[in-house]
Amino acid sequence: MVYFYLIGALCVASSVAKAYFDTKKLVKQEFAAKLLASISFMFCAVYAIYQNPAAMKYGIFILCALIFGAIGDVLLCLDGFFVHDSEYFKFFNTTGTAVFFVGHVMYMALLFVYAPISKTPWLLLIIPVLPLILLSLILTNKITLPRIKSYLMLIYFAVASGVIAGAISFVVNSRGAPVGWIVLAASVLFAFSDCLLGLLHYCPMLKISDKVAPYIIMPTYCVAQVLYALSIFYIA
Repeated sequence: MVYFYLIGALCVASSVAKAYFDTKKLVKQEFAAKLLASISFMFCAVYAIYQNPAAMKYGIFILCALIFGAIGDVLLCLDGFFVHDSEYFKFFNTTGTAVFFVGHVMYMALLFVYAPISKTPWLLLIIPVLPLILLSLILTNKITLPRIKSYLMLIYFAVASGVIAGAISFVVNSRGAPVGWIVLAASVLFAFSDCLLGLLHYCPMLKISDKVAPYIIMPTYCVAQVLYALSIFYIA
């Protein structure tokens, strides 16, 4: 476990470095720090699988979700190299978001498999929560997005809510076992990071500081990914 915690600490430290370089607009250094953070949380999962081979199936699923997240991270960071080339910027930004979204869907699918929502159907009421909040911000003109992007964001937020619903179901079905709480903490942090990122870019009326937000968004996201990897040790 010592090596896991060391790699996890490296991941979080790299995320803080990424935030620093982001606020200083140092694109190359930001990319390197984000790449190191992504590689670190993937290695956390690999190490956890190696230490707990009985959790191979669950661990591989987590690792695949982490890989999609890492690829999305890299693509989203590459757009910073093309801020003056709208075609390439749009390509990397859109592709990165899409790949990152696949990672979200994989987490939701995994949680629904290991903690069938059919056993906790009342949790389905959670799924519309984040989309409804986003919709209220759009309808009150606090967020201005093109219609297509608005629809996509609503779907994105619905999946983020689905991940939280799946995590709560995981806690219920595991009867309060540590793995359930670890997954729930990871899912809440993941959703929080995503929501704050979206509000930072698309809701200027909230006046979220772009000098402070990066120090919250990336570290909470990386802690969430490390926690997902940590759950591999505890899955029954």
